[in-house]
Amino acid sequence: MRRLAEARQPLWRKLPVPSSQINPYRIVIVLRLVVLCFFLRFRIMTPANDAIPLWLVSVICELWFALSWILDQLPKWSPVTRETYLDRLALRYDREGEPSRLSPIDFFVSTVDPLKEPPIITANTVLSILAVDYPVDRNSCYVSDDGASMLCFDTLSETAEFARRWVPFCKKFAIEPRAPEFYFSQKIDYLKDKVQPTFVKERRAMKREYEEFKVRINGLVAKAEKKPEEGWVMQDGTPWPGNNTRDHPGMIQVYLGSQGALDVEGHELPRLVYVSREKRPGHNHHKKAGAMNALVRVSAVLTNAPFILNLDCDHYVNNSKAVREAMCFLMDPQLGKKLCYVQFPQRFDGIDLHDRYANRNVVFFDINMKGLDGIQGPVYVGTGCVFNRQALYGYDPPRPEKRPKMTCDCWPSWCCCCCCFGGGKHRNGSSSAGTSWRRSRRG
Repeated sequence: MRRLAEARQPLWRKLPVPSSQINPYRIVIVLRLVVLCFFLRFRIMTPANDAIPLWLVSVICELWFALSWILDQLPKWSPVTRETYLDRLALRYDREGEPSRLSPIDFFVSTVDPLKEPPIITANTVLSILAVDYPVDRNSCYVSDDGASMLCFDTLSETAEFARRWVPFCKKFAIEPRAPEFYFSQKIDYLKDKVQPTFVKERRAMKREYEEFKVRINGLVAKAEKKPEEGWVMQDGTPWPGNNTRDHPGMIQVYLGSQGALDVEGHELPRLVYVSREKRPGHNHHKKAGAMNALVRVSAVLTNAPFILNLDCDHYVNNSKAVREAMCFLMDPQLGKKLCYVQFPQRFDGIDLHDRYANRNVVFFDINMKGLDGIQGPVYVGTGCVFNRQALYGYDPPRPEKRPKMTCDCWPSWCCCCCCFGGGKHRNGSSSAGTSWRRSRRG
């Protein structure tokens, strides 16, 4: 009973910033506002009579900048942080010994030019997605290659093969982060909290296999830098459909997720799909937005997960439980149906300790975004965001109409005059979502 009561508790809670931290900043805002009011009063009450036009323009500009500053300070007045309860999520939707009831999710990774966006970075992003702590049958990864590059196609083929060994290694030893390039480059004690005696041996073997994987990717990059005059040719001898990047058909290739796609331990792997949308000259393809729309349509046919997480090719998942964190909001019984998306902050590698050039964007992600979350919600920053697919569509998906059932036996089974008329009226009156969708289609 205690576990059932725990499972009924909210999956998250809102934590306001402590008063000892936010009140001094609020006092500074009020003092600045008072000084600004005195300054504007002085500027308006003391016009420059010998240059009225210039004075008027300067006052208008100062009023505009003052308004901009006030609007910028409003979101920072009441920032909030949110705390999730993964244990309650597991008790409610993912209990041990029972089939998982967590909602499926589709990952979207977008790339354009593999010579400018290193394929090894894209491979690390895909590997971190395939190894997340989430049921494999509810996790799918779609990679959009907007440059129709055979290099990206071959890179994903090598990545799918390496994932058969990398994914079980991560889950067996709870590796963090699950992007191999960044895991092996960490300058930390990797033996901390590791108790299995085989870890050192398997880690050493996995690092060697990853270095061999990098050599193979480097070989593909070196080959791609010398494009043949007749264009690329696939292994079966047919020309590569994307030789003309501006005029080619759509291409879809499923690497993992089909029958027989198992890891080295015989476990199922998440689905991995390569997508290159069709392009024709004279049509506006809308760049990244168009690529995302193509992934939405392709994924709707293959998996149709209710939630979508989009990432740039150089943004890997640095927390394997990030998807579960998002589900604490999106699957919340009270709030989930009202949410459009959950935005994750970005963290950056390869920056000096003191961040002298402010490359971490701390002010934006840790102050402005939390402030916006306190008044309505953060803005979408283009990556690291979990969308509700229904919100992207703009309307509820159509519901199949059920055949009316007999509720009494006063007439033969072939006759529906007695009970079905009433049932039909009740069904049309209660199916508000289906009715609104049909109206939008007719309109």
